[in-house]
Amino acid sequence: MTTNHDAYLARSYFPGLDGVRAIAIIAVVWHHCVRADFLPIMSRGFAGVDLFFVLSGFLIATLLIREKAKSGAISLRNFWARRFLRLMPAYYLLLFSLLAAYMLLKPNDPNAQRFIEGFHIYALYLSNWYNPGTNNMGITWSLSTEEQFYLVWPLIEAFAAPFFRLGFWIFAIFVNQLINFGIFDTTIQNIFGPGAHEKEILESTFTPILFGVALAHILDNPKYYEWVRRTVGFKYAPIATLGFLIALMNISASDISGLFRLVMHLGMTAWIAAIVIQPQSELTRTLEWRPIALIGAISYGMYLYHMWCIHIVRVLIDKVGLSQNWLQFPLSLALTTLVAAGSYYLYEKRFLNWRKKFRK
Repeated sequence: MTTNHDAYLARSYFPGLDGVRAIAIIAVVWHHCVRADFLPIMSRGFAGVDLFFVLSGFLIATLLIREKAKSGAISLRNFWARRFLRLMPAYYLLLFSLLAAYMLLKPNDPNAQRFIEGFHIYALYLSNWYNPGTNNMGITWSLSTEEQFYLVWPLIEAFAAPFFRLGFWIFAIFVNQLINFGIFDTTIQNIFGPGAHEKEILESTFTPILFGVALAHILDNPKYYEWVRRTVGFKYAPIATLGFLIALMNISASDISGLFRLVMHLGMTAWIAAIVIQPQSELTRTLEWRPIALIGAISYGMYLYHMWCIHIVRVLIDKVGLSQNWLQFPLSLALTTLVAAGSYYLYEKRFLNWRKKFRK
């Protein structure tokens, strides 16, 4: 048991997780394209965002836990500096580029007006509380959700005693599940008024992040690590848990809120746990295949730019007069990958290299 757990603690890189990111972003691009939904799972590409959230919760919490264990404290300054250098350069490049383009080229366009008036909402990462309604910018709600998590949870890890940290986690899960199961619907309508259901903050989006956080703490404890290893640490566990998720996502349901979504989040957490514990499994090695890992490495940029790439492809296909049904997704995925790779290697890496100054 000690050997297995020590090997886990010694790993600073978890094989297979870039591949998980790749699956998540491909699912999201698929979801936003014109598509043929032959199976229920094909209409649920939006769940790729939930998968991203589980990953973020696990990786960020693991980083914070290990820093505190080694040095006795968490440097919030260094943590937030690293997050800023990873996420904000590309995001603000997009925001200010759009602002300049709208103001110079289409100042009177209704969509331009929505963007300009709501610019501060996007800039402050608040679009999960209020959506300005700009075309192709609706996806920023999830970026706002993650940024708010990066702001709050490190404070909990740094300063809260274990008992209070657990209490905060339980309370947050409890509130999210009350919303997920619709128990708060009437209260929410009374507080926020008509259209409250359109506020993304009222979805159960923090649940997968919190499950990722829980997984990080569980695996950090030798006793609980062994329990997880016995449960989802067998040789074919990564394939078995993925099979469970695929089967679950193929259950026909018009509304996945409630128990369906809760089980989905638990299944995603179990899948990531299996991949982390079984770094030499067949599936983990497949997820490390270079083209897949590359897509995972640039997945943040792909998420940031994919709606605009889909828009460009849609316009081009219409001009040529071809069918959107079969061409839009492969062309959009290819263009999104190309744009994100260019952004990553020509622009974002300049900032990523600066993160070394904030490692200790």
